[in-house]
Amino acid sequence: MEIRFRKLPIGKKLRVINLLIVSLVTLLTISSMSFFMYGSLRHDYQKNAATLSAMLAQSVNSALLSNDAKAAQGALDGLRTVRDVLHAEIYDQSGHLFARYARENNTFNALPSFDPSQYEKTAHFGSLALDNVSPVLSVSPDKKQIGTITISMDLVDAHTHLVNQIGVLLLVGLLSFILIAALLTKLQKNITLPLLSLTKAMHKVSKDGDFSARATLVSQDEIGELASVFNQMLDELSKRENSLHQELKERRLIEERLSEIAHFDSVSNLPNRNSFNSQIDRALINYKYDLEKFALMFLDLDNFKYVNDTFGHHAGDLLIARVAERLRGSLRQEDYIARLGGDEFAIIMYDFTGISQISAVTGKILAALQQPFFLEGHEAFIGASIGITICPDNGEDRETLQRQADSAMYHAKSLGKNTFQFYQADLSLAHKNRINIETQLRRSLEHDEIVVYYQPIVEIPTEKIVGFEALARWIKQDGTIVQPDDFIPLAEETGLIIDIGSHLITSSAVQTAAWVNRFGQIFTSVNFSSRQFRQDDLANDVLKALKNAGLQPCYFEMEITESILMNNSSDSMNILGLLIDQGMGVAIDDFGTGYSSLSYLTSFPISKIKIDRSFIAKLPNDRNALAVVTAIIGLAKSLNLKVVAEGIETVEQFACLAKLGCQYGQGHLFGNPLPAVEATKLLEMRSSQSALSKQHYLGSL
Repeated sequence: MEIRFRKLPIGKKLRVINLLIVSLVTLLTISSMSFFMYGSLRHDYQKNAATLSAMLAQSVNSALLSNDAKAAQGALDGLRTVRDVLHAEIYDQSGHLFARYARENNTFNALPSFDPSQYEKTAHFGSLALDNVSPVLSVSPDKKQIGTITISMDLVDAHTHLVNQIGVLLLVGLLSFILIAALLTKLQKNITLPLLSLTKAMHKVSKDGDFSARATLVSQDEIGELASVFNQMLDELSKRENSLHQELKERRLIEERLSEIAHFDSVSNLPNRNSFNSQIDRALINYKYDLEKFALMFLDLDNFKYVNDTFGHHAGDLLIARVAERLRGSLRQEDYIARLGGDEFAIIMYDFTGISQISAVTGKILAALQQPFFLEGHEAFIGASIGITICPDNGEDRETLQRQADSAMYHAKSLGKNTFQFYQADLSLAHKNRINIETQLRRSLEHDEIVVYYQPIVEIPTEKIVGFEALARWIKQDGTIVQPDDFIPLAEETGLIIDIGSHLITSSAVQTAAWVNRFGQIFTSVNFSSRQFRQDDLANDVLKALKNAGLQPCYFEMEITESILMNNSSDSMNILGLLIDQGMGVAIDDFGTGYSSLSYLTSFPISKIKIDRSFIAKLPNDRNALAVVTAIIGLAKSLNLKVVAEGIETVEQFACLAKLGCQYGQGHLFGNPLPAVEATKLLEMRSSQSALSKQHYLGSL
């Protein structure tokens, strides 16, 4: 019962409670009044009976004393006028019946004797008669009981009247109950209707998500205040909902954009490495269930770095986009192509009949890429090296297949580029060696294995050491020396050249400052790669290293290749401008082996050019080499530029250069690259020899 009551709505709960309370109050009221009326009735009849008994006692007093039964009977017969008396009896002092009276049609038989001491007055609830026993006392001073009077009152008519009154009372109570119940129901509705309106609005919000629903304000009490607060809350939630929808809309757009960025390359509009990894995983799953073979190709562009360095990054990005278009045009619709990064692409080829079909598609790709590319007014030629592996012939997992395609691609590069190679088992060893060297190179900086060596630069007329070129040497902890040609290209490719270059700048700046303080004007030149010029803060890093070392920029020289100048990007020019403005010299390294355009010699404040060793090695017998060197020296003199000849190894080469008027020389003839300690000893020895020669000259005077 209690559980069912708890499940009722609050309106029905209030209605049940109101009805119960009204019913209980009405019932208690009617019951109380009924009992009160019944008690009053009996009390009145009891009082009437006592009054009649007292009057009879006075009338029959003398009759009992004189034993006059007739007179007593006459007194009793006077009760005939009293309608409510059923019967009455008079008993003498001995308790014997003296006289009696009974109403007509009353068959009551009086007791022949009556003992007042044995009489127990009892009143039964609801009985239709009321008995009264009163003593008859003498008139003497001692008031001696001389008899007893018993009267029985008839309560039938009184009870009938009482029932009628209770009926009226019940009718009045019922009408009152109906009226009060109606009033309470209306009051209950005034309380519950706002709650129902509030509940309905809450259901629309919670279940239907309708934030436009509002609770009706029908009262100004606490419920009305609650509805008002609820509406205000909905207004705020509606605003937040609209704001949230707008934010979610913007977030979806951002997520779609991020998803596009995460899965597609913005330059080539091809899937990126993440998408490629997912695609090759799907291809492997398809093979697992459908035995569908596929070929994986890794493609790396040849000469892309040349184009990127020469014409700038924008031209490089344009070239990547054009390459992507040609690759899509060379492949079938069912084939998959992605850009892995830089100038590397991956191709997954499905549904092929054999190696010959793969070779035909690969040849078509190479032929398409061999055609010239026109980039912002420039004509560029590139090629590609392609490595191919087949699933399941060579492997059945992503890592293995990628490693094999990579090995085959590097093998294709080693064969002269612009070709393709299928994976062979013995190719993996060379690739592992390359990875091993790259890993060791990364650790070499942590273990201080990259050491700065210094090769002297001499003034040819006096053979005096005027400076050094700082060169990186990789000396492993076990004493093994890795040649620069074996790790510098790899460092360029992996980006480690930036850390190596920073180490060279910092170390050589400190060492040069020490030499300047001890020996006077000594400069150091350091090679800078095009990769370093991609750093926006390169100029600040160089100047900061010089400042920390206490070295003025005029004692520090930057060696760059002609490709950096030919790139002519605003970033590179800004870096050069900042360093030149601080007094740093700029030398063109390997002059004569690069580009035919010499306009940059007059466009930039270059201080020095270095003739490539390939020309010096052929002196003095090769006429063509002699003509080139003579022309370069003459050009430099006309432009007021200093000239350094690299790779001088013989006395004949030195004599030829001296005769041609070359100012500076560098090579094994003057000294091999040396550690800082050995280079310092060489400076000390040259300084002491110069001092002895000066003393000898003064002594001869």
